[in-house]
Amino acid sequence: MKTSIEIKKLLLGLVLVFCSNIANAGEYQYWDDLDENSKSEIIKSIDVDKNIMKLYLHEMKISHNDTLEAIIDTLCSSTEGNKKMLHFYVLNEIVSTADEVVAYILGEYCIKYVNENTDYALEYFSKHQDVANKYAEIIADELHRTLCDTNLSQYEQILLNSAKSECAKEYLPVFFKEVKRVLSKYAKIPAFDCFNE
Repeated sequence: MKTSIEIKKLLLGLVLVFCSNIANAGEYQYWDDLDENSKSEIIKSIDVDKNIMKLYLHEMKISHNDTLEAIIDTLCSSTEGNKKMLHFYVLNEIVSTADEVVAYILGEYCIKYVNENTDYALEYFSKHQDVANKYAEIIADELHRTLCDTNLSQYEQILLNSAKSECAKEYLPVFFKEVKRVLSKYAKIPAFDCFNE
C-alpha cells in the first residue's frame, strides 16, 4: 500500500508530465524530451515489461536469443501515451546499437513501426538524423530482402498517405532519399536490379 508521500510524489510527476505536454501542444512528446524526475515518475505509474525495463536500465544487452523477438514485438505493439514514449525510446536504442544479426531481425519490425506510427516516427527522425539513418538502413535492407518484385514507389506512397502532420510530410522525402541511397548499394549487384528506377 502506498503512503501519502508516495501518492503525492506520483501526482506531482503526473502533473509535471501533463504541464510538459501542454507546453508542447501540437508536437509529439518523446522520452528524450523529459527530465529524469518525470521519467522516474512515469516508470512508477505504468506497467513495464521486465525485459524492457532491464534494457532501459542497461542491465541487459540486446542479442540474438529466445527473448529478442518477444521484446521487439512488445516494443512495436500499439501503445499510447507514456508507454509509447518509453517503448519508442528503447526501440531506438536497440536500432542504434544493433549488430548485423539484430538488424536483420529488426527489419520487419522497423517497417511495421514506421507504417503504424508514421507521424510519430518521422517527426522524431526529423530531429534525430542519426537515428533516422539507422532506421533507413535497416528498412532498406528489409526491403531489399522482401520487396524486390514490389514497386518501391508504392511503399513510399503508403507512407505518404499515412503521414498526416506537416512535419512528417516534409520529412518523408528526406527519409526515403536515405532508404534509396542504401538500396542503391544493392543495385550495383546485377541480381538486384529491381530497385533501379
